[in-house]
Amino acid sequence: MKNLFLTLLVCLTTTAFADIILTEGFEYANHDLETPVGWTSDDGSWICGYLEKDHNRVAHTGNWYAFNNAEDAWMYMPLSLFSRMQYRISCWAISDGEFQLEFWAGDAPHADNMHTPLLNTLVSGGVYEKCSSYVDTIPSGCQYIAIHAVAGSGATYLTIDDIEIDMLEQYTFEAYEITGDTALYPGTEATFRFLIHNTGYDPVDVTVHPSNEFFTDFSFFSNGVMTTTFPTQPDETVEVTAHATLRPEVEPGTVAWLDIHMTIPCNCNTALVTFWVTPLDPTELSENNAHRISVFPNPTADIVNIEAEGLVQVDLFDETGKTIKSVPSVGNALQLDLTGLKPGVYFISARTRSTSSFVKSILKM
Repeated sequence: MKNLFLTLLVCLTTTAFADIILTEGFEYANHDLETPVGWTSDDGSWICGYLEKDHNRVAHTGNWYAFNNAEDAWMYMPLSLFSRMQYRISCWAISDGEFQLEFWAGDAPHADNMHTPLLNTLVSGGVYEKCSSYVDTIPSGCQYIAIHAVAGSGATYLTIDDIEIDMLEQYTFEAYEITGDTALYPGTEATFRFLIHNTGYDPVDVTVHPSNEFFTDFSFFSNGVMTTTFPTQPDETVEVTAHATLRPEVEPGTVAWLDIHMTIPCNCNTALVTFWVTPLDPTELSENNAHRISVFPNPTADIVNIEAEGLVQVDLFDETGKTIKSVPSVGNALQLDLTGLKPGVYFISARTRSTSSFVKSILKM
């Protein structure tokens, strides 16, 4: 009986940060020479300003900014930061001399209550520069953030713009899949592929839990290693290949699916990918489908020919389900060169304009 590999193309849009909790451009409801909206200042030394082009980060455009010309100035905003999270703080700054620019977190809007440093950098040079820092240790009770500026010798002003604070969880991951129209004969094996992406800032082990309503005989591979638990490093993406057999008793024409649940040890995040399958009628195999693909010679030492009416694409896999090559077709036939591959069993998946993929095994001599 033919094995049908359900070829899954997985795409993942990687986002490094889980959430942006503050974007401050000083545009909203601010007025010239007033303290920025949402902020407080002990002595009014931080004020808003607007210029059409001069002193702006983006040339020839107007922009709001926060400006201070004091030797030592603080500004506060209520904003809760949480432990077990990592944060990235960034802003753009310019000065006419050396200014020490600091961001702090604390439990009250006063300098004495600011106890957790978030960013500490020297601003100088007379041009806008981006300042950025990561913080992975936040104590509990941080309800405010503060901006502190200290002028160096001869410096008279410091301007900041476009503040962002991004939040990244310690243990979190994502998994995504794209499925096409897929079909499978009951009792045959399929292959599914998906990606696991560690979006946290600590290593984490992801364990897969497949559903068994319609499938059985599961095996999972990554980099040729069979396992159900996949270690991941921060910002690492792991490709997983799953093999499963559609249960022989599944009725043709029904809708079947495979759910793969994923968990991590802390149980603080889960993910799910779902693959949909249409069970085919085995009695129609010899009448309607046997002629649709030809693969020869088999076994072969180098070249293998694939012929099928309306051939669209041919994919070559190894025994672990890893894609070796994908070749588009513009006719009814093409050749695959297996020269350089080690001897063994490989699988060819051929897709036509009118059918699902038909998979054949080949023996490379």
